Amino acid sequence: MRARVNSFRWVDLEDGRRVDRTHACELLEMYVGPQDGPGDEQFSLTVCTPSALAEQLQHHPYLIGRHWLLVSELHPDRVTAWLADRVAVLEAPTWGELAAKIGRIGHWEFEDYP
Repeated sequence: MRARVNSFRWVDLEDGRRVDRTHACELLEMYVGPQDGPGDEQFSLTVCTPSALAEQLQHHPYLIGRHWLLVSELHPDRVTAWLADRVAVLEAPTWGELAAKIGRIGHWEFEDYP
C-alpha cells in the first residue's frame, strides 16, 4: 500500500499576511490517504527557517524537534511538492503501518489512539 497527499493547508498563512521567507515558522497540515482508496487523515508539522528557530529558542529554551521541517527559506509550493514526493514513496502492508511511517514526518491525528 502507498499513500498520496490529497491537500495541504498552511494554517498560519490563511489570514493573508505577508511572510518573510527568510524568517518564518509556520504550521502546515497535510491531508493524506491511500493511493488506491478514498479518504484522508491529517498530519501536521512546523516548517521553520534557522533564524525563526533561533528566535523560538530565545523564548522556549527547550524544543522537541519531532515534526519540524527546517528550510533555508520558506517557499510554500516547493515545500509541499517536496513533502508530496516523500509521502508518495512510502510503502507498507496496511494503512496503520503506512500512517505510522508518515507520522515520522508529521504528527498523525490518530497517533495516540490505542
